[in-house]
This record gives sequence, C-alpha cells and structure tokens, in this order.
Amino acid sequence: MKSVFDVIKKRYSARNYSSKTIEKDMIKKLKDFLDQNRKGPLGSEVRFDIIDATDYEHTELKKFGVYGLIKGPRVFIAGVVKRSEIAMEDFGYCMEKNILFATDIGFGTCWLGGSLSRSTFAQKMNVLEDELLPAVTPIGYTEEKKTLRENFIRMIVGAKNRKNPKDLFLDNSINTPLDLDSCGKYSKVLEAVRLAPSATNKQPWRIIKDAGNTYHLFMKENIAYNKALGDIKVQNIDMGIAMCHFELVAIELGLRGAWEIKNPSLEPGDLKYIVSWVG
Repeated sequence: MKSVFDVIKKRYSARNYSSKTIEKDMIKKLKDFLDQNRKGPLGSEVRFDIIDATDYEHTELKKFGVYGLIKGPRVFIAGVVKRSEIAMEDFGYCMEKNILFATDIGFGTCWLGGSLSRSTFAQKMNVLEDELLPAVTPIGYTEEKKTLRENFIRMIVGAKNRKNPKDLFLDNSINTPLDLDSCGKYSKVLEAVRLAPSATNKQPWRIIKDAGNTYHLFMKENIAYNKALGDIKVQNIDMGIAMCHFELVAIELGLRGAWEIKNPSLEPGDLKYIVSWVG
C-alpha cells in the first residue's frame, strides 16, 4: 500500500459505478488480500469473499435498507464474523482494511451495513448459525465525474463534515480537550481516526489520552440507533474502523504498540469503554 494516510484521505463513499468490467488479475489481487485478512485485533475470526451480484441481490439490498442510492455496482465484498461481544469491532477493523486496500488499487467502495443474515449474500457466504454478516461493500471503477444526485446525497449525509478534534480527543479526562501539538506523531494518527467513515456520519469515537502513549477508545453510543439491528451494532463496527485507521497510521509512522482491553481509572461519564492502544 502507498501512504496509508494518503489512502485514508483519498477514500470516499462511492455511489456511482461505471459498467467497466474488473480485470481478472485485479480480482485475484483483491482476493489474495482478503484470504490473508482473517483475524481481528481482538481475536475474532472473520472471512471475506467476492460476490458477483445478480439483479436479485440488488433488490435484496434495497429490501434490507442498506442499498441507499447506489448506482451500477456488480461486484461486492461480503464479510462474515463469529458472534461474540467484540465481533463488531473486529469486523469493522478487518473490513476497513479491505476497503483501504481496494481504494489503494483503484476501486471505489461504500460501506453498506444492515440485517443481511437472511439474504442470498448470506447463502453464498454459507453463513453458519454462530456467524453474522454485518456489511458488504460494492467494489468497482467509479464514474470520473460525480452526478448531481451523488453530490446531493453526500451533502445530505454530511459526508465531508467531521467533528472538531477538541470534541473527539481528550486529555486524561472527559472535560479536558487534548492539545494535539503535545502528541508528536500521534497527532497524525488521531487525524486519521477523525477522517474515518461511520454510519450516518455520527462519528461515535472518543479517545482519552492517558499517561505515556496510552490512548483509550470510548464510544459515544446512541443506544436506540445502535441496537436497531439487533446483534449488528453499527456503532461498534465504527469503533473497529477507528481502530484500523489508528493502528495502520501508527505503524506507518513507526509507532509501536498493541490493542489491549484494560480497566482505565477514568471517569468516562456516558462514554462506553472499548479498548486501549498501549504504545
């Protein structure tokens, strides 16, 4: 991959795809990556495959409420994860790695999350009783010029809008905004998190810096919204996406560390603890 940070800045939710066929060697390159991306940072087993969609799958995506106003995609990445309390975070992390890789090699993508466990996507993925299919993404070549319709959708969902860093990143307390100038290279890592995609652009991640280079990830959960799809908790998926951006850019900058589930001695208010990066 080229600069991960540059790929993160380049990625956007593509909604208008061309009819150009994806070359077999490009499909193989993507498939090879998917086959290696089999485990999340918290230990969940995941698996992904490439699916050629029929008109029936397009109809299903509309029925399950995840298709939105996407035009023209014929090929999708579908992903499956074993059920667990940390399954959605691991799935979000791994699927976002796929999306960044696909972006890097020239494809458009768009997160489509929803209740797909009874769809033919699930049948083609052979989803087992203890597994979930939380999301798919189209992949394909995008139309070079965005349509008025696509620009309108992006405006409605606030695709370019991101929260102020002082609302997302905190210093040892939920009441103290983090001074990014004091974070050294981690300031770029945090900016990569700020640029991450999230369901309806709610940006639920909050990061509290602790002593040294320890960063605790918390979720500002909209409980009703997050539980609307049962076991498919979209905001927990968003936290996995944030973890992916954090880790990949940290590695790129030579910042060593790992994810650990700890018990931070902080007063998080209404924030829900997820995981910590221990540098």
